[in-house]
Amino acid sequence: MKPSKPFVMPPVRIIPPTLERQSESSKSLEEWLNTEETVRDLHFDKRTEEHMEYSYKSITNCTFSHIQFSACKLRSCHFTDVRFEHCDLSNISFAESSLFRVEFISCKLVGTNLPETILNHLTMKDCNARYLNLSMSKISQARFTSCDLRNSDVNDCKLASIAFENCELVESEFSHTPLRGIDLSDSHIRGIRLNLPDIRGAIVNTSQAMELTALLGITIKD
Repeated sequence: MKPSKPFVMPPVRIIPPTLERQSESSKSLEEWLNTEETVRDLHFDKRTEEHMEYSYKSITNCTFSHIQFSACKLRSCHFTDVRFEHCDLSNISFAESSLFRVEFISCKLVGTNLPETILNHLTMKDCNARYLNLSMSKISQARFTSCDLRNSDVNDCKLASIAFENCELVESEFSHTPLRGIDLSDSHIRGIRLNLPDIRGAIVNTSQAMELTALLGITIKD
């Protein structure tokens, strides 16, 4: 009998957001959301958005640069072809929203809430995303590059074609999130919290494998 081949995650192929013909917005996002169901084709730059609470709104073909979001809740909203760059989205809530072709570049996402979201073709690069909450989300075609994801919640998620590249995953929660075929070998995973079935089939380096032996209930003796 031939040994079964190890599972290999399909390659991550991110489709970047289509950002075309955007006009510089003279109004805040809140002003637009007060009158429009869909906000589109706009560039927002260097402003503060405070205490926004909206549901079932759509934002498409928009760029947010150097925006400070404070005490905002955008529940069950739809984001398509959107880029956030150098924004502070700490503690904002995107609960039960969908993000399609969305980029977070050099953003602060400390404590940002994205539970029960659908994330497709997502890029997160050079972000401080400590305590990020992605619990119970469906994430496919996503790349996390050079991000600090320490103490984040990625539990009870369904992942497909995901890449973690040079990320800090120290003490993050991955319980009940299968990591089969996902390469963690160039990220830091010390203290990662998961169950034994979750880590089966994941790709790790030698030192990471030594750390994970505790999940097997064995002791290595020199």
